[in-house]
Amino acid sequence: MSKPRFLTPDLIALTALELGDRAGEKAMTMRRIASELGCDPMALYRHFRSRELLLDAVADLAIADAADPDPDLVWDERITATAHAIRGSALRHPGISAHIASRPPMGENGRRLGAAMLTALDEAGLSPVTAVRSVQTLVAYLASSLAMAVRAGVRDQRWEEVSDVISELPETEAPGEELFVVGSAEQFRFGLRLLLAGIKAEAVAESDANEKRKGKATGPR
Repeated sequence: MSKPRFLTPDLIALTALELGDRAGEKAMTMRRIASELGCDPMALYRHFRSRELLLDAVADLAIADAADPDPDLVWDERITATAHAIRGSALRHPGISAHIASRPPMGENGRRLGAAMLTALDEAGLSPVTAVRSVQTLVAYLASSLAMAVRAGVRDQRWEEVSDVISELPETEAPGEELFVVGSAEQFRFGLRLLLAGIKAEAVAESDANEKRKGKATGPR
């Protein structure tokens, strides 16, 4: 055990993050983190009531380097940049990436990036309710994509089997060989583009509905 250091939540989270980077997710136990810090495991509970809460703090720290999007970009490009930044930051920290996927961060950095997406969606012309639900949907997509990316593979035997099944489906001309590798960056980009296209369509639909309501309100009586 190393020489004890003065414990703070930030130091504990940073130590846990660095441990996960070196040794992986399974190494991030309270006992192992305490050993890295040179303290008794119970000392960690004075700062975090549970291991899950500690990992929440580690997850938020892991995305600290996810930059805010360029404010000069249009709204959908800002969301794209933010989503890719979060994904990249999470994958650079393999010890905590699965936790980020299962419990998206809600600390300082998670809130900062969430606010950036909400601001962008507001500029898209969505109602506040639809904007909130759209953020929820984007986060869900990001989380599920990240969970797949943690285990991203290659075009292996299973990929070949799925590709063959799709190509052999009756009454279709679906090219199974065009399947993405599950969890790949290419799959993530494609899915995000489809999701943003749907959000754009929803913004147009809301705008059209508002115009119709205004027309009825100002029409002849």
